[in-house]
Amino acid sequence: MKNKSFLFWLSLSLIWMGVIFAFSHQAYSGRISEEYLGEANIPVRKLAHMSEFGLLYFLYLKSLLSLNGEVQKQRRWGWLALVLVFVYAACDEWHQSFVPGRSSQFNDVLVDMLGAVLTALLLLLLGKLLPPKPGLKDPSVQ
Repeated sequence: MKNKSFLFWLSLSLIWMGVIFAFSHQAYSGRISEEYLGEANIPVRKLAHMSEFGLLYFLYLKSLLSLNGEVQKQRRWGWLALVLVFVYAACDEWHQSFVPGRSSQFNDVLVDMLGAVLTALLLLLLGKLLPPKPGLKDPSVQ
């Protein structure tokens, strides 16, 4: 049933958004991780952001595809998922501006988006968004 599938993927998306919010709400987390990671702090944190938002893109995409997985709409859903990730990334950065010891920079939104775009490209390369034949439904969407 489409509704159950949509609710499942939407629930996972909302849970993951909550996880991202919780990470963003940690005061002085950059300083704390720098104590442990030293020089690797910034690259590790940027890769973590890319991974977080790459997964969020995937969850948004699966939610949207579960509504209507027709091949003609798959790319449109992919673009919409990217827009949704951008909106959440921007809101996440704004939220961080209120957390002690955290900063809010548009460059971080771009890093988050890079994770989403790389995930989208990976899915394209794996053939998940390329239509097998016109008029067919995606077999992975039920």
